[in-house]
Amino acid sequence: MKKYLFIINPKSGTVSKKHIPELIRYEMDPAIIDTHVSFTESAGHATKLAKEAVLNGFDSVICVGGDGTVNECAQALSHTRVKLGIIPAGSGNGLALHFGIPLDAREALKTLNKCYELDIDSLKINDRFCIGTFGLGFDAHIAHLFAASEKRGYYTYVKLVLGEFYKYNPKDYLLQIDGEKHLLEAFLLTVANGSQFGNNAVIAPFADPGDGIIDVSVMKKFPLISAPSLIYRMMKNTLYKSKYFESFRAKEILVYNNIELKCHIDGESCVFNSDIHVKMQASSIRMLVPLEYKIKKKT
Repeated sequence: MKKYLFIINPKSGTVSKKHIPELIRYEMDPAIIDTHVSFTESAGHATKLAKEAVLNGFDSVICVGGDGTVNECAQALSHTRVKLGIIPAGSGNGLALHFGIPLDAREALKTLNKCYELDIDSLKINDRFCIGTFGLGFDAHIAHLFAASEKRGYYTYVKLVLGEFYKYNPKDYLLQIDGEKHLLEAFLLTVANGSQFGNNAVIAPFADPGDGIIDVSVMKKFPLISAPSLIYRMMKNTLYKSKYFESFRAKEILVYNNIELKCHIDGESCVFNSDIHVKMQASSIRMLVPLEYKIKKKT
């Protein structure tokens, strides 16, 4: 019999998680899966719980939360045989949406009964772990404002984006991408393992979390009149067709930095005060993915 630990972050997103344990009992076959449930109590607690699951012989850790909680669980499972599953319950749910995991909790639980195992990559950013996206531009600015907001959820995020979009000024970044230096003026600069921020806003159209390659997406300086079309392209996954979009692919990236630089890792705000070294950690996480994703990749 398989042992699954469901780690639930009660503070992620805006919807109550009190009903989740009952859904788990209803959807998971007790003849096949021995389910255990734990609720997080503070930041970093999901990592502690996931590490204990590894030590206690669990087959899988199922994260019920947003991208930040997924990050906490995944870093504890990196380079282990314990698999990661996701029941999306956050504000953005970028990695879950990349893999086509339903946002409805009941439907997401059903995919665990019909899924396959996929080895995916992660990123090491100095001494920090990233599984989805690492941002240094406008997205990082929004992440810091979102972290300071009293309210969470999609509508708070959209309100911040719309309120700040026309105020934010592009910045200059000096990067070394696989040994080659690039000076970039960017509104958005995203280092990506997954394809999107969340809410189907695709910033790295060609990113594949299992290809062993880091994607770097740059939204260059653009006239304000082009803003609506760029937002539309991001939501429709056609940003790569814009002349204001540029992308690179690499194994290793160095961001030269000597200021207090606001960033985000998987949607969680952070600050770097020195150079930022990004390394690929290929096939470091084994993930439970819906069968539909496997079919989609084949086609």
